[in-house]
Amino acid sequence: MRVFIAITLSVLYLLGPRAVADLEKGTYAPDIEAKDWKNTDEPLSLHELRGMVVLLFFWVSWHKGGEYVMPMMNFINSKFGRSQGVFLIGLTDADRTRVEQMLEKERVLFPVGMESKSYEEYKLTNFPRVVVIDPQGRVAWTGWPGEKGGDTLFREVQRVIAETPPTRTHPIEAAEVRRNLADARRALRDENYREAYKKATAAFNRALTGDPLKTECQDMLDLIEALGRDKVARAEQAADEKEFETVVTLLRDVQRDYRGSEVSREATRWLKLVQKKHKEVADLIKEQEDEVLANNLLATALDELRAGKFGEAYVKLEDITADYSATQAAAKAQTVLDRMKKNEDMMLYVKDYQAAAECTSLLSQARGYERSGRPNKAKELYLIVIEKYGDTVHADEARRRIAELP
Repeated sequence: MRVFIAITLSVLYLLGPRAVADLEKGTYAPDIEAKDWKNTDEPLSLHELRGMVVLLFFWVSWHKGGEYVMPMMNFINSKFGRSQGVFLIGLTDADRTRVEQMLEKERVLFPVGMESKSYEEYKLTNFPRVVVIDPQGRVAWTGWPGEKGGDTLFREVQRVIAETPPTRTHPIEAAEVRRNLADARRALRDENYREAYKKATAAFNRALTGDPLKTECQDMLDLIEALGRDKVARAEQAADEKEFETVVTLLRDVQRDYRGSEVSREATRWLKLVQKKHKEVADLIKEQEDEVLANNLLATALDELRAGKFGEAYVKLEDITADYSATQAAAKAQTVLDRMKKNEDMMLYVKDYQAAAECTSLLSQARGYERSGRPNKAKELYLIVIEKYGDTVHADEARRRIAELP
C-alpha cells in the first residue's frame, strides 16, 4: 500500500506546478475558516488548538491530487494523531455535495472544513499542500504531502514533535482522560482503591506532559497513593503493637490495590521484613495463602457442580477438606459434600467418576484376554469390576461382556 501511494504521489509531483509562495517558516499561522464542517460538532479555530502540533491539509475541487493523497493523510492521522498531540484538519474550497461521497469512501475521520478560502491567507498557489504548525502557533513547514512518497512530511512532523513537544492532549484523548478521572473519583468515594488507582493511572498515561490536565491526573494519583502510604504507616504502628493480623491485612490491601506502584513495592518490602522478624506474621500469611488457594479450588468445584460434573466436583471438595482443613473454604466444602451424599442420583455419578480410572483399566485388560482366547481370565476381571463397582455403568458393561463370553 505504501509503495503504491509513493509511486502515485511521485507521478503527481512531476506533473504538478512547482512554483510556490508559501508563508515563511516561523510566521504565526493565520486562523482558518470554512462555511461548512464535517467530523466536528463546531467550527475549529487554531487558537483553541494552541499547544498541539496542527497539520492543515489543503486541497481544491479542480485538482484530483487531494483525493489521491487522502489515504496517506488518513495514515498520518492514525500514526501521529491522538496519542502524540497532533491534530489534522482538512480544508477545501469544494462544497459538501462534491466531497462528502469521497470522504466517506476513504473513511476520513479527521475534521474537514468545506467551502474554505483559508488557502489565500497561507499564500498557497499549488495543491494539495500541507502546513505544519508548531505548538506555539508558528508555521514550521509547508510542502507537498506526497514528496518522497510522504517521507518528507513524516520526518517534518517528527522533527516538530521532537523540537517543540506538544503540551496539549488531543481533544478526543482529553475527553477519555476526564472520563477516567471521573471514574477514579467515584471509585475513591466508594473506597474502591484498586479501581481508583487503575483509572487515575490510565488518565495519567493518556494526558501529555505540559498539559494542565496531566497535572490534574498527577494530583489524583498523589492523593490515592497518599491513602496507600497511610495504610503502610498504620501497619508499621500495628507491628509495634504486635497486632499482626492488622499488619498483614493492611499491607496485603496495599499490595493488591496499588499493584505496580512504588507504594505497593514499599508494602511488599515491609511485609517481608515483618515476616522474617515475627513468626506470627509468617503463620498468618501462610493461612491467608491457603485460604486463597482453597477458595479458588472451591470456586472451580462449584462451577463443575453447576455444569453437572458431579464426580470432578466431589473429588475437588474432598481435596479441600483434606489439604486445607483449617480454612473457611474447607467448612463450606464439607457442607456441599454432605448435601451431595444425601442425593442418591448425584452419588451414582460420583461413584462412576471415582471408578472410571480403575474400571477402564480392568475392562481394557479383560477385553485383551478375550481377544487372545482366554475367556476365563477375562471373566475374573469382569467379576472384580462387578464386585467393587456393582452399581456403576462399568459394572453394567462387565455383566454384558460376561453374558457374551463363550
